[in-house]
Amino acid sequence: MLKSLDVLLGLSVVMLIVSMAVTLISQGILNLLASRGRNLRTGLADLLELLDARFSRTDAEAIAALTLTQRTIGGRCRCRLPEWLQFFQFGEVIHREEFIKILLDLAAGYDASIKTEFEQIKARLANKAINVGQATEALETKLLEYPRFFKRLGIESLLAKIKKEKAESKKQQYHKLEKIVAGQIDLLDKLKSVLHENGIEDPAATLKNARMLALEFEKSNPELAHNVREANALLQEASSEFLAIICLNFDHLIDRVSVRFTATTRVVSVVSAALVAIALQLDTVYLINRLSVDEQMRAAFVELAPKLTEDQQIKNAVQSVDAKVTGGQGAEAPAEEAVKANERIDLEKQKYYLNFLAEQGLISLPIDRENWCKHWQLVSIPGLILSIFLLSLGGPFWYNALSKLVQLRSGLARKDDEQKAIRQTTQAVGGDPQNPDNPSASNPLQGERGDLKAQG
Repeated sequence: MLKSLDVLLGLSVVMLIVSMAVTLISQGILNLLASRGRNLRTGLADLLELLDARFSRTDAEAIAALTLTQRTIGGRCRCRLPEWLQFFQFGEVIHREEFIKILLDLAAGYDASIKTEFEQIKARLANKAINVGQATEALETKLLEYPRFFKRLGIESLLAKIKKEKAESKKQQYHKLEKIVAGQIDLLDKLKSVLHENGIEDPAATLKNARMLALEFEKSNPELAHNVREANALLQEASSEFLAIICLNFDHLIDRVSVRFTATTRVVSVVSAALVAIALQLDTVYLINRLSVDEQMRAAFVELAPKLTEDQQIKNAVQSVDAKVTGGQGAEAPAEEAVKANERIDLEKQKYYLNFLAEQGLISLPIDRENWCKHWQLVSIPGLILSIFLLSLGGPFWYNALSKLVQLRSGLARKDDEQKAIRQTTQAVGGDPQNPDNPSASNPLQGERGDLKAQG
């Protein structure tokens, strides 16, 4: 019984150590793909499509992207990136009231006169009434009248470049500027129109009144939570079909976002597990066989197991991964999760554990290409596939399994030691092992056969 438990204990130790490497790779891939931000963008786009059928999928995703790239929302990158890399700027968490206020702010920063002036400049340039330099100056003058709209365009460097370029190159750069401005005008013009159709006639005034009312609530009811004050202010000042659609559907759609993110995480975990298992040539069948016959190896893993379960850094890292996968990316991420998400397993400690497995001959570190290729002759494909499956269960699973096995083994080992001590105790024949002072029973062989020890 104890031997079988030690084999399971050794298997759990190996899987936990290698799972830490899988976790590091999985987190790297998810961060590289900005999976949380992109899934959140998809959920917000779904919500905007519910707001009005006139929003195409492209428009909804563009407005959602514009929302998540706001400086107040966050994101990994502050510089202006190409459109195909824009997902690095997406924030990963947004509150319902925050989303509503950003939509109102986007619409408030735009005015229909921008579109009118832009069309007039475009027509005059086409008729050659003005040149590219004059068109650029006229457009810049108009945009500067609406600083919030102008700032979101991020065209300062492009305007400076147009002014310095020569005639032919200047024309090409101006067409680029024209395309950026036209895209934003069409997008925000449609957003403002949709808000108007859904009961928000003046987004700027509505947003201002909601902010002032939230401030009044903070003075009169300081005991209320921040989100409660904001929600009450919006309910009073922005009560409309727009607010009803957002409020009634936001939480449900965020739940769907969490499910999609979890599914993405599972896929990435399986891919990472496959990469690590192949790179380390981890063969579970060989591992179990070695643990079954090698008593010294089992003893080494039994000694290492409690150290892994008591390591606070490993415990925090495992809990962080579990919270991120199960919690997804709801509107209200706990502060503790944000702190734990920043905790990572020390790379030096990870290398130490992997070297320990390599010294035991259970994995092959891909350092020497020739030896690594030769080692494939000893690896069984079923064992490799089983390793991928077991690693895909994740670090939290193996940490919990190892903790329970350590507790179970300590209890069994204690009982085994007690029974061994009892067996090794010298006792009278027929005596009670619990009560050695009791007189021994008569020799069961006495009787008609007599006592073999008797003399005479």
